[in-house]
Amino acid sequence: MPSDKVDKKRKRASDRHERPSKKPALELQDLPPLASTVVEDDSELAPVIVTTPGLKAPDNLRLNPYLKTRSKTSSTSTRNKGIVSSELLLQSSTDKSKLDFVGREAEEDADSQLKHYIAVVDPENKTWQFIEVRKMTLRGSVRKMRSIEEDEEEEESEAEEMQTMRAQRTELTNTFGTKQSRKAAQSLAENAQLSNAPAGAASAAESALLSSMPVGAATDLSTKAAAVQAQVQAGKPIPMANLDAAHPSDVYPIETLVPGGLATLRQLPNIKEWQDTINSGSSVNTTSRYVSRRVEAVALSGNTTHLQLLRFILLLLELARCLRPSRGEKSSGPGSKRLPPREELRTVLSGGMADNNGGELLADPLIDSIRRKFAPQGASLTKNDVTFLHTTICALSLHIPPAPSKDGGNSSVGGNAPNELATDPADLRDDLRMDNPLITQYFRELGCRVDKPRESEFTKWGIKGGKAEAAAKRIARLKIPVEFPKVSRGGRR
Repeated sequence: MPSDKVDKKRKRASDRHERPSKKPALELQDLPPLASTVVEDDSELAPVIVTTPGLKAPDNLRLNPYLKTRSKTSSTSTRNKGIVSSELLLQSSTDKSKLDFVGREAEEDADSQLKHYIAVVDPENKTWQFIEVRKMTLRGSVRKMRSIEEDEEEEESEAEEMQTMRAQRTELTNTFGTKQSRKAAQSLAENAQLSNAPAGAASAAESALLSSMPVGAATDLSTKAAAVQAQVQAGKPIPMANLDAAHPSDVYPIETLVPGGLATLRQLPNIKEWQDTINSGSSVNTTSRYVSRRVEAVALSGNTTHLQLLRFILLLLELARCLRPSRGEKSSGPGSKRLPPREELRTVLSGGMADNNGGELLADPLIDSIRRKFAPQGASLTKNDVTFLHTTICALSLHIPPAPSKDGGNSSVGGNAPNELATDPADLRDDLRMDNPLITQYFRELGCRVDKPRESEFTKWGIKGGKAEAAAKRIARLKIPVEFPKVSRGGRR
């Protein structure tokens, strides 16, 4: 009969020492009472606790500290102000080491939300002081160490390998290939031999082509292309450029842009009133955003010519605003405009001030010179005449420096680089009621390069939003030599 007893397996005896189920109690040490204090120090040069997870740093490692201001700081934080306002970077890079070590502070993990302290114990005075420190993580990266000789050897070996593979492929084609493939391989070999000619030497095809052309034909082609470019440029409704100028300010001189030159500028009204108003601490309000934002800095710089140019730009902006569409028999074509009557035109051009109340009016010779330059057909302006008026305003704006009070006196640099004239077209775009592509095209036709402001120019152009704001802003720069847009020859059909 089967047994009712349940057979139990006997546990195997272990030779190993079994761990006790209870941990032994640690003996308490009698420590004297210590007075604790927290050192309140807002210095950015605080002690540093460095951790090296997964990395064993050498004992003689020297780290170079670098400090920079944090972009985002919290004014309500109770931490050390020096630690909160600055960011520390530790870096070590030596010629002998194969690793580059970089230590950074945590910004997104839990350590960035905690305060870290170290305690300095003074057994004689029975005190310990707690000091807030930076918590940093040190990590290493393998340095890529390759000499120039190794790179050259690798390139030579790759070139030799390619030559060997090409030779093997050509040999196989000549042995087992079809007639068509052998002919193609022979053509490739002939082309390779022709391409091995010394640099600057004409190939067989080029020599045959040049020998069939008459003497001087190549020179005539380049001369004709330059002549066509000059004719197209002369026909554009833009001011005449001086291509022999040694400085950008001489490309479009004031004598070319202003009828009568400096003599006309001296006849402009409101110059003395502007100077007296700004010197008294008041602001000058005009109907132009471009002029209003620059008149104070120009007046404080002491450059009277620049202040007169601003007044003339305001006059031309008022002229552009008062033009009305021309319709009917008196129309000069699509996009043409007409001038208001003479007395109304005198009042408009003499104004431009937000608080103008019966100020000084322009003289008749000055009005006649402006009409002859920008309305040569009399009372109407064609579309090209209107464009010429707008491009003249753009060219005049290049003479107004971005920071007139920077150099003082009668300096014409005013924040510009020594070899360029620069301006921000945004205010002129708003005054002329244009869109960005049109005002940008005007400056490009004048030979300007339109690009984003450099990071070193953020203060000069009043950029406070960083790179995001700079990406949406465009600056027009005129440099020597002047490069105009090339004549388009059309694409292939």
